[in-house]
Amino acid sequence: MQYAGLAGLMGCLALLLLYLTWRFGWRLDWLFGWLKGSLLLLLLLCCATAAVAAWELYQFRPIVDGERIATLELHETAPQRYEATLDASAGSQQLSLEGDLWELEVQVLRWRGLLQVLGLEDGYRLDSLNGRYLALEQQREPGTTLVHPLHATPHWRDAWRWLDRLDLGWLYADAFAIRFMPAADGARFAIEIGATGLSPVAMNPQALEALKGFE
Repeated sequence: MQYAGLAGLMGCLALLLLYLTWRFGWRLDWLFGWLKGSLLLLLLLCCATAAVAAWELYQFRPIVDGERIATLELHETAPQRYEATLDASAGSQQLSLEGDLWELEVQVLRWRGLLQVLGLEDGYRLDSLNGRYLALEQQREPGTTLVHPLHATPHWRDAWRWLDRLDLGWLYADAFAIRFMPAADGARFAIEIGATGLSPVAMNPQALEALKGFE
């Protein structure tokens, strides 16, 4: 009985609110204005999203099998410390690399289905150059800077990372990487790309010697 009474009371309150809504807002002018404003805000959001996506896509380059996409030159400044020069189509970057090894990561966009049939080419963008220590305790030491981003897009608006979380069907995010390459003073490496990944190529005796000692 108690809950039936409470339910009746709430029902009466609902009817009263419905009457007040009809009495003061039956013309619905306010509702149409709110809907229009909300639609305009949604369109502005879509416009901003499309603009950001366009800028992200502009930074990608088509994958050409066997193309040299970058060169990396290392100069030792202190034990396990290197000044790295990375030359790519987007320009040259100077980075301080820490560790015994270096790693390069590349973001890849792959087209599928009809868009692939129509001839859209897979694309890539350099993502990060990383240092790595052989000793696990050094790798985990606080304060070491081992990851160097190679583009200015923050994670929260990186279109590639959003695609990596989604399954669009016609476009998906892939990644290529070169892992555990030895760092050596004066070593120079070329980075070549193919349909399935990256290939490092030694360009001078120092790089060849580092690879031999690492095998």
